[in-house]
Amino acid sequence: MPALRSLLGLGTDRLHDAGVILALLVLAGGLAALARRIVGAYLREPPLKSLQVPRMLAVLGALGGFAAYLRGISYSQEGHDLSIGGLAALAWMAVVLLETLRRPYRR
Repeated sequence: MPALRSLLGLGTDRLHDAGVILALLVLAGGLAALARRIVGAYLREPPLKSLQVPRMLAVLGALGGFAAYLRGISYSQEGHDLSIGGLAALAWMAVVLLETLRRPYRR
């Protein structure tokens, strides 16, 4: 556990820690939602009616990582904060892409 804390740079600043934890929570939710949507596609469940919520969550994850990065520039985390935010956004954007591909094409 101490190795993970030092890797993420936790304990240096409360605002930085909040941004990292927010991005990690959004990442966990994105991975769970992606797994759920993949199972739903396999079981032929209908696609999501709206993709606004997954898009907003992708932005939230990216902003959490970016806020942690801006706050922790002086702590030299080597961009781990930006990576976490990018991964959080990537999980939710994968949900958006999957659901977009499952929708019927309309002109």
